[in-house]
Amino acid sequence: MTQLAFDGSNPLDDIRLAYSSIPNWYALRIFYNRIEQLRQTLDVAAIRYFYPHHLVEKCSDGGLDYVQEPIIKSLIFIRSTCESLDMIRLKHVGSVSPYFDHRTRKPLIIPDEQMEPFIKLCDIKDSGLEYLGEDGPQFHKGDRVRVIDGIFKGYEGHIKRIKHDRRLIVTIEGVAAFATKFIPPAFLEKVETDK
Repeated sequence: MTQLAFDGSNPLDDIRLAYSSIPNWYALRIFYNRIEQLRQTLDVAAIRYFYPHHLVEKCSDGGLDYVQEPIIKSLIFIRSTCESLDMIRLKHVGSVSPYFDHRTRKPLIIPDEQMEPFIKLCDIKDSGLEYLGEDGPQFHKGDRVRVIDGIFKGYEGHIKRIKHDRRLIVTIEGVAAFATKFIPPAFLEKVETDK
């Protein structure tokens, strides 16, 4: 554990040191299907992680089976300090890479306000959650809405027509965009935004 030494010589260094010891959510790309090796490292280090998956129906000889499948095989979220993130990057050189904030060129910190609802969303049975691709401006067009009824009650995002259905777009800013299944217009209310 890092000892914080606020000696006042450089206030920015003191702030950076304080922030480096606070756990945050980070998104990591996984290459070469190395998820199991990474998960073992995270388990041994007792680092919390979230590997987004959902329940999928599969037909087999014995009938219909329900299996957990990753929504995106190459994406995992970890909650760690900067130091732990650096340790993971060194241990798995070439196998993992964090998403970076393009302005600061540092690993992108995902706010708890985005991550916690996303984790709960992935746990909803029959959410129809579908990965749309990396987050971009096309997923932030139109009015921002809040779901006021149904299994997605409380979630906010933008509505987009996909295959003739109105679907809620939920984004992890700078990382990925996901669509839920159809949401009836009566279950939506416009969110007023301050400009």
